[in-house]
Amino acid sequence: MTKPTDAQQTSLNDITDLQQLIDRLKPLHIILSQNSYVKDTTRRLKRIIDDADSQPIFLFLGKERVGKTTLINSLLGRELLEDNKNQPTNINTFLRYGEEECIKAIFLDGMVATFDISKLHLLTVSDTYSAQIIREHLDFIEVYIKHDLLKAVTLIDSTALEVGNNNTAYFSHSLIQRVDEVFWVLRNGSPATVDEVNLLNKLETFNIQPHIILNGIDESTSDVEQSFASEKARYGNKAGEFLGVSALNALKARKTNDTQLLIDSNITHLSQLIYRLVEDKQKKTRHVTELFIHWLERLRKEIEVIPTREPYISALENVERYQSDSEYEFSRQQRDLALLTSYEEEYQNVSTVFKDVQTLYQLLQKLASDLYLRDSLVEKYEEMAVLYQKNVRDYRKLHVDYSMEYSRLEKQYKKLTGKPLTFPIANNEMESLIIERIHSLNKLQKQCEEKLEFIKKYEVFVSENLYTVQNRLNELAAQRLKTIITQVSDLNLQRKTERVHLRSYADKLAEFNCIVEAQGFLRDAIMPHLLNGAFPITEQEKYHVQNTIECICAVDLTHQALYNRLNIAEPDDLLVQLEFDSKYKLNGLSLTESDVKSDIPELPKYIEI
Repeated sequence: MTKPTDAQQTSLNDITDLQQLIDRLKPLHIILSQNSYVKDTTRRLKRIIDDADSQPIFLFLGKERVGKTTLINSLLGRELLEDNKNQPTNINTFLRYGEEECIKAIFLDGMVATFDISKLHLLTVSDTYSAQIIREHLDFIEVYIKHDLLKAVTLIDSTALEVGNNNTAYFSHSLIQRVDEVFWVLRNGSPATVDEVNLLNKLETFNIQPHIILNGIDESTSDVEQSFASEKARYGNKAGEFLGVSALNALKARKTNDTQLLIDSNITHLSQLIYRLVEDKQKKTRHVTELFIHWLERLRKEIEVIPTREPYISALENVERYQSDSEYEFSRQQRDLALLTSYEEEYQNVSTVFKDVQTLYQLLQKLASDLYLRDSLVEKYEEMAVLYQKNVRDYRKLHVDYSMEYSRLEKQYKKLTGKPLTFPIANNEMESLIIERIHSLNKLQKQCEEKLEFIKKYEVFVSENLYTVQNRLNELAAQRLKTIITQVSDLNLQRKTERVHLRSYADKLAEFNCIVEAQGFLRDAIMPHLLNGAFPITEQEKYHVQNTIECICAVDLTHQALYNRLNIAEPDDLLVQLEFDSKYKLNGLSLTESDVKSDIPELPKYIEI
């Protein structure tokens, strides 16, 4: 058996040490989840666990209009994220791997709503009233798509940088802390501003070295190498890799299968850089360990103030906020109403999707715009129907050309002979121009005949398979309606679950045994592993970890506060409010063979000379 190399063994140890730490943090998270006073801190721990347990997270950062969204689209090889020049990305968007494409919207209060991938526009760039209300309550969204790159890494399309205090660009520190790598996107020909450089200086204090991506290397007359040299001279010691790309050319190359354009766009170098950074397991271990050390300090501060609170009064105020604070409840109701409106609009659209479809052409338009109406059977039929209509259009054009040429022949014949055109034509009337026109007509007639043969072949397929495909389309529409009801049911369930959690709040506010249990777990399971394991932390950091955990354990929480059950009303049932079945009925597709057949002019006759 081949012995692993030192580098391989180090990598295995990194994975093992990190995984062992995560395996210890998971039960700690379960323990702390029982107490609401450390709810936000517990949520942060869950994010550390989830991020460490999954593939690395890479953030694309930058000002407006530098091409972050286009760059991510070019990496994915499809225009998934909408690149709206008038409306920039309004919400931080995580792109993760998923066998089934969908969107998960994570709200500030922890609620999660699932959407179809077609709703991405609504959540990211739409400026409708409903979209604005929904985004006011959003924390971030996760977009799940099937792409090999996302098997290795999670990408974040971020909101634009803002100018903060002291002429420093601002970005969410909590999100920065979550990511393993940062790609700072600049537009070629537009150097980093003073605000951006100040933020780079700030990130350096957190041991973050962003990689600089110069986008649009095809768009500016400025020399790329000169631009890099200038930027490196300003802040190169605070940055990692420098790479120039053309996101637009990369997208264009993938559309046109232009290999050379793809190479010139440099997007493959960016992909290679991403894969290379993913392989740096040591850096990920260090990153997760740092996050946990910062998290420990946060937990210490929260636990140390618990004994100074009057637990029962604080708990009662927390729960009463849900019951009596009309402004808070109104805000939540507005959010739920916006979600409900979105679901209802989609349900109504699906139920009437075939309402105005009376021809094959109208059906093809629907198939092109409504992606839930597609599967292999439908796509095969669509392909043949498109060819059928194309050949019909070609035949009609040829027929018009024939008619126009015939009209010219009639005029020419009458001009030469003074008589109307009749067949057969006498030999003494067969001038060269007339013969030439007859040959031209016969050529067009042959083309019409050939095109008509194609039409008949496709028409047979379209007619014979109409009812099978029609039944399948009605099934797909019905399935989509069921999916929407399921999404509303999920939202309903979460609303009810919120009330269950509130009751649990009241029951457990006095039960600080979970904190006591967490103290023991930190002392006996977490601290020895961090201090004695092969983690990439300094002796000073080890001392800090030990001191922090000892401070947490020194807080005496053995005296439990009294508790009182509170009466929490049930939320309204969303499905009852909507009454889908009574308000909207599916208008099924009901075409006949005559509806899908096109009117075709009679084949012109061949003219014998």
